[in-house]
Amino acid sequence: MKHAFYHDISLEPLCKAHLDDLAVHLRREDKAELWAAYRLPVRQALQDCARKSAAAFALVRRGRTMAAAGVEAQSLLGRRACVWSWTGRDVLFCPKLFWRFSCIVRDYFLSLYPQLYAACDVRYAAAQRYLRRLGACATKEKIYLAGKETRFVLYVFERPKEA
Repeated sequence: MKHAFYHDISLEPLCKAHLDDLAVHLRREDKAELWAAYRLPVRQALQDCARKSAAAFALVRRGRTMAAAGVEAQSLLGRRACVWSWTGRDVLFCPKLFWRFSCIVRDYFLSLYPQLYAACDVRYAAAQRYLRRLGACATKEKIYLAGKETRFVLYVFERPKEA
């Protein structure tokens, strides 16, 4: 799925160059959540996300990777998948563009898997608001990923029944 928004903004299949660029410009809050989830250096954790993904995309503006998102299936023919998204500092300057990217990618991932879930660091309030605004519902379940000091809230997206 390649989708051009404007002449200098595009949605592209995620590649190594996007990961390299995003690793340098990743938002502080995303770095903290990435560390809490993976306990790996930023570039290595981003690569791990991309490697496990059935589909992954980058939002690129003027040659700089603003954000990346992907979906990791639980099984090859499964109905559930884990969705992830990491953002660079530039999303703060283009919130409407980032929102549009988010909706396009969410809808595409839901077309592949009827149920998506995401784990969100309980300390990352902006990310929790973002997930709720995208239509995810928080579950009561709290989990721990790489370490026992950071809890994560599980969020679930469901494909509309008429889709």
